[in-house]
Amino acid sequence: MSFDNSPVAQALAHARLTRTRITTPPHVHSAQEAYAIQAQIGRALGKDPRGWKVGAPALDAEPSAAPIYDVSRSPGRISGSTRHLIGVEAEIAAIFGMPLPARAVPYTEDEVMSAVEEICVAIEVCATRLNDWQSADDLAKLADHGLNFALVLGDAKRDFASIDFRVAEVRTRINGAIIKEGRGTHAVGNPLVLLPWLANHARTRGGVDAGTAVTTGAWLGLHPIQSGDEVTVEFPAIGSACIRFEAD
Repeated sequence: MSFDNSPVAQALAHARLTRTRITTPPHVHSAQEAYAIQAQIGRALGKDPRGWKVGAPALDAEPSAAPIYDVSRSPGRISGSTRHLIGVEAEIAAIFGMPLPARAVPYTEDEVMSAVEEICVAIEVCATRLNDWQSADDLAKLADHGLNFALVLGDAKRDFASIDFRVAEVRTRINGAIIKEGRGTHAVGNPLVLLPWLANHARTRGGVDAGTAVTTGAWLGLHPIQSGDEVTVEFPAIGSACIRFEAD
């Protein structure tokens, strides 16, 4: 089935370019269609992925993924008046030191994990091009790049094999105050188990380049932000990341 020239893709790409939102909820019928829409949006924007996001609600659930076009280093700076913004998530990202190019044969877990150079604290900045995003279904959100806007990468660790993510501590601060904290709160336990799935998803969409960041899902949920807020995410086993939403 071909999804070329999808009206949903055209509307979402236009909303990204004009910093507006779609008033009518888009109808997306399958994950295959959502991924095709993502690819069409990327072509319309003239951008290649600088990162990926991957996540799953449970260890036995099918993951989902989306390209990320804006990846920067902590301390990040974003205009707090950007209309698309809805919040931030505390995450862990893997940085690939070796490429995993497109190919027909699936990558093994050993191949994927051997390509990971380091892991780092990450803040996913979430945004939406959907006006009524809270009532939109999961496929519409997936087509909208999983509600991604940007990714900020903080402190990194190359020797990460000893970290037990099932009990890892994490906290999010906004303007210095702890908003939420937890221990071992990721939906799949160890988020790095999602990396082989992502690599094999991406191998059908151009592959993963060296230097690509793959962020692996929220630990503490979505936290709304306001113009002027400064957000810090802390994983004591690794370090921290920070972003400021500057008031205009």
